[in-house]
Amino acid sequence: MSPLLIVPTLGAALGVSFMLATLWPAAEFRKWGSLDGLRGLAALCVFFHHSAIWFQFTKTNNWLPPTANFFNQLGQGGVGIFFLLTAFLFWGKLRDDPWLDWNRLFISRILRLSPLYFVSMALTAAIAYFAAGQPAAGLTWKDLFSVVSFGGLPDVFGLRKSFVINAGVTWTLHYEWVYYCALPFMALILRAYKRVSLAGVVGLAVAGAVISGLWYRYGVDWHMLIFFGAGILSAEFIRWPGAPWLKTFLVSRWGSLLVLLLLAGLVLTSHTAYTVGAALVYGLIFLPIALGNDMFGVLASATLRKLGEVSYGIYLLQGFVLYAFFRSATARETLLHHWLWAIPAAMTLVLLAQLSFTVIERPAMNQVGAVSARLRQLIPIRKIDSPLNKRGAGAS
Repeated sequence: MSPLLIVPTLGAALGVSFMLATLWPAAEFRKWGSLDGLRGLAALCVFFHHSAIWFQFTKTNNWLPPTANFFNQLGQGGVGIFFLLTAFLFWGKLRDDPWLDWNRLFISRILRLSPLYFVSMALTAAIAYFAAGQPAAGLTWKDLFSVVSFGGLPDVFGLRKSFVINAGVTWTLHYEWVYYCALPFMALILRAYKRVSLAGVVGLAVAGAVISGLWYRYGVDWHMLIFFGAGILSAEFIRWPGAPWLKTFLVSRWGSLLVLLLLAGLVLTSHTAYTVGAALVYGLIFLPIALGNDMFGVLASATLRKLGEVSYGIYLLQGFVLYAFFRSATARETLLHHWLWAIPAAMTLVLLAQLSFTVIERPAMNQVGAVSARLRQLIPIRKIDSPLNKRGAGAS
């Protein structure tokens, strides 16, 4: 399966994104300018990955990773980039101020991830119900618990392999929540960073317990944790005052070429991104971009920043679009025919992602302040001021 097959589909998706960026420009992510573009590109890569899987699925009825290195790295590497971004951004928040407003942070995460997720779960259940014809069983409490705990929907209504309806993409949310749940305990460690203290020991122990418990509950693959570790190390490297020459090199065009060479090396030598070596290489690929390298201006473009803005919708909704376009395909379908149909599928996906962002995601995010304030009224919690704020007040 040639990498060139994605070129028309990529062009169509970028064309729709360009149109949307012209009509409704994405808000600029000023502090980390290239990361929104990277997020959008990663979401689109996962779409190409699942498109390749669908071609194999129509031939074999087995949902397996693409046999071609390039298409498998697109999806697994795209997911790895998501984990790197999450770790980098939220560890950075802790490093800037370990005394975060936890109430607001968790409300923001719930309102950011939950609304579209639950819509996608309801849509998955509805499609599975009608696809089953005569449902052999209904939803169980176990199914509902799986949904509420961000475990997605298992096979429901007697429909085998019902996960193909949404391409099974919700598994990554487990890891996101493992990381979010560990953040408060990691903050305890940061507060005790300059001295060994009871808070630091307890924080480390509780963080380990939380991660271990969620690991046991969800069967966390420890290789994924390497991406989070690499994201944390990237945040530390950026704040480290040393090696200015290396940072200058990484944000230069030579740094961009290094990223491309590392990507090419991964595609040529590794089928999967889920190994220690591959995950560390993705960390090296991420580092120049986190420092501000915009890859010859591509990642800073309005088109990719728009894709970044609607990337959560691209990720969660891609399965439904692929299911709608390819569920009736037969084993006789040719590779060219499949990728020709991927063109309108990609265009539809970007438009749906913009719609979901406008109607579901952004309205929910706009309620973070109001919900946080309301929660404080219902559950009064004495806020401990950050030492940073105290120093600022003293200076004034």
